[in-house]
Amino acid sequence: MAKRIRLSVVDFSTNEGLADRLLDWVVDRYDVRFVARDAEYVLHSCYGYDVLKHPGVRIFVTGENVRPDFNLSDYAFGFDRFDFGDRYCRLPLYRLYRPVYERLCRPRPPADEVLAAKAGFCAFVASNVEGDPARRRIVELLNAYRRVDMGGRWMNNVGGPVGNKYAFQSRYKFAIAFEHTSTPGYTTEKIADAMASDAIPIYWGDPEIAQDFNPAAFVNCMAYDSLEAAVERVRRIDQDDDLCRRMLSEPWFRDGREPEPLRDERFRGFLAHIFDSPSEQAFRRNRGRWGRKYERRLEEAFHRPHVQAVRYVHDAIRRLRHSAQPYAWRPAPVGITADTLCDDMPLPTPRGVAGPCSAR
Repeated sequence: MAKRIRLSVVDFSTNEGLADRLLDWVVDRYDVRFVARDAEYVLHSCYGYDVLKHPGVRIFVTGENVRPDFNLSDYAFGFDRFDFGDRYCRLPLYRLYRPVYERLCRPRPPADEVLAAKAGFCAFVASNVEGDPARRRIVELLNAYRRVDMGGRWMNNVGGPVGNKYAFQSRYKFAIAFEHTSTPGYTTEKIADAMASDAIPIYWGDPEIAQDFNPAAFVNCMAYDSLEAAVERVRRIDQDDDLCRRMLSEPWFRDGREPEPLRDERFRGFLAHIFDSPSEQAFRRNRGRWGRKYERRLEEAFHRPHVQAVRYVHDAIRRLRHSAQPYAWRPAPVGITADTLCDDMPLPTPRGVAGPCSAR
């Protein structure tokens, strides 16, 4: 019988679907019951602080360029490449787009067939008007060479947003895949969408993108000194069919092998490690004095701002009173050494100033 787990899902955007996609890795292994309160486990994201209302084991996941707060979360999925014991697992957003990702793992179609189907030069499907200026700059530079067809809501020039991004991009030799921001590790679905369309991605964003994908299969703007240099590379590929065919023949992953950190087993195992542990043993965050204090301050800020306002006024008055008292230096008693600073002998301190051992 599958283990039953009580799970709350909070602080997600209403249209993301990240929670469902994440749980697809373990839905056949557990009997997941979604509850509004008294959950053993809490899956949460970055769109609020309702997670503070749930004391269960917390698992953070996001599609945005933000870092997890391990003072609040016991475990986290994120974009950054780092290790944090059993508490963290890197999960680039494209990995949650399973049909797209699975296509990247298959052998590529013959380059001649792909190239013969390319009727246009370059496509760009973008709808978010907020983004790094590099997005507009790459369009300007490429347009100076050949027209870029814009199929999203942003800068649209094809008569309106396209209905099928993949079908649209598949008609073009190149597809622009620019992130909104550039941060190491932050890789969304954009480059995978271009790859799944069998276009040559023109990528900008994660400066370490070559750790995920084969750099011989796309134009990595991060590897060039300027966007102008990257556009010159695009121009050479466009004018050299042999070079273009070689790129279209390259596997998306290095050596044609799916990287181990991106395999299903890694994400399934990370979640299973959490859910298979008795809930009391699965906690990792600090639930002691300072952990509770940290959460209380956040809870007041986001759910009870009037209480926090009173606290700020009280603290301001206290600091004002202490600042009015002159600091009086007093020498330490004879015999105090570094080894005895916190051994049953408090240092003399000015009135109102905590000593170095007062937190004990």
